[in-house]
Amino acid sequence: MTTTFRAIEQSAIPLYSQVRERLRERIADGTYAPQARLPSESEIGALLNVSRITVRQALGDLQKEGVIFKVPGKGTFVATARPSQELARLEGFGEAMSRKGHRIVNRVVKHAQVEAPPAVAARLRLAPGAPVTEIQRVRWLDRAPVSFEITWLPPAIGERLRDEDLAGRDIFLILEADYGIALGHADVQIGAQNADVNAADADLAA
Repeated sequence: MTTTFRAIEQSAIPLYSQVRERLRERIADGTYAPQARLPSESEIGALLNVSRITVRQALGDLQKEGVIFKVPGKGTFVATARPSQELARLEGFGEAMSRKGHRIVNRVVKHAQVEAPPAVAARLRLAPGAPVTEIQRVRWLDRAPVSFEITWLPPAIGERLRDEDLAGRDIFLILEADYGIALGHADVQIGAQNADVNAADADLAA
């Protein structure tokens, strides 16, 4: 099936803005459903009679808005609606998203014993520099990377997790369901920043 778009108009509106909105229309009406692969830049350019540079700029805008996402070597895909998690309930991200029908995949980047940073030692009620287990994971939601997670645990617990399926299961769920450790509370800090080299490399390799 060939996709049709509204014709590009000769107006003061920049070409890339018109292309962006034509694509947005087709995503909104379901022509390109969530997780669907978009045509290539050259294919979109041919359909709308514009250059690949114009298409690339339009796609860049949609990607910044979170409407689409790119998978290296595979193409550009339509993103699902932005997920939300109720933080008043103590549960893992994967558990919360799976309940809502999303598919979660994790990539374990690091699982090592390190010296506890001062803030972590204080939260775990350990002496400064005491050993802790640090686990780093890149978390993918419906094929799109959504977060870089760092978990610190007392070594007695963290080392036991080496044999667990941390790529497919939540740490919270393993501790409660498999180890019988009741979680009364957890300190969760969420922030946004540019990915460092390690996080970016882990994202691309996933």
